[in-house]
Amino acid sequence: MLINRCTYVFKSIFLSALIAITVAPQNLRVNVGKRSEAIPKACESIVPASLDDVAALTLEVNCRGAGDMMGEYTYTTTVTSRSKDKKGLIKQESITYEVYIPTLKEGMTAKGILLETARNGVPVSEKDLEKERLKAGERLEKEDKKIAEKSSPEPKTETTAIKGMNPIGMYASMGANRSVLGVRRGGATLRVQTFLEACDLKFLRRAQNEGREVLVFSFTPRPNIPFDTNEKYVAQLTGEIWIDVADHIVSRVTGWPANAGQSSDKPPAIHAEMVRLPTGVWLPGVSRINGLDYPNLFDNIVGDTDISYGEYKRFVTDVKRSK
Repeated sequence: MLINRCTYVFKSIFLSALIAITVAPQNLRVNVGKRSEAIPKACESIVPASLDDVAALTLEVNCRGAGDMMGEYTYTTTVTSRSKDKKGLIKQESITYEVYIPTLKEGMTAKGILLETARNGVPVSEKDLEKERLKAGERLEKEDKKIAEKSSPEPKTETTAIKGMNPIGMYASMGANRSVLGVRRGGATLRVQTFLEACDLKFLRRAQNEGREVLVFSFTPRPNIPFDTNEKYVAQLTGEIWIDVADHIVSRVTGWPANAGQSSDKPPAIHAEMVRLPTGVWLPGVSRINGLDYPNLFDNIVGDTDISYGEYKRFVTDVKRSK
């Protein structure tokens, strides 16, 4: 999307190996790495916490969303962006993708596929979509063959069982990057984990979210936290974190600049929501970085980007069966 000679590239991080969604041409590809160990680092030595022990609960909640389940599903994602043109008028654009990531041999790195299915609400023709799906299957089959030729069985080694807790979800994470003539000029990253790891939580109230009971906490960034450049804006925020009572996982994070307050008539600066699948797994529902209403908050990000996810379906086939 070209705005005042500046190209905005929006990315959504789905896996630890980084899956990138870019608002650009159709038929984009993503990289998927091996699944992590059953017990992630954030879950080592973690035990269930009581709801009144905020420090211990925060550690457990951080672990609960430290999984990498997105690679096990096919789903749709819609990227909606708002920006101002040279006349100061608001321009909105949306692209919907179909995302699927086949399981390749040996669990090796693969190239998943994002197919554009609609732009600004107008569906891509079924004929064109089927052509792109066929091309995708052919590319994935070639990738699978390359991996099979290069891979060799890993030697078996004795491992010590790590004690801890298994995640039940994967927290939303997204980024917005700005580049000028191909040179990066700024960016912002929204990670649910950052608010758990770098902020103090204070209990506010109990509430209901989608029929489930939640604990609502306010968050305050701790002073002198060495935030990454793309996350320095967090130090200027206040807001709320909702924690699901039954599953001990974050279901919502919303933040505003501290000097604006939640009473502002503007929408939040950042927002992330999770959805609970019928199987009990929690995956991203919505993520938003709003630089349009808060142009001085982020690192040169002056557009508003909203990424929504839906139609999650378990996907455990391999390339040949997929084709």
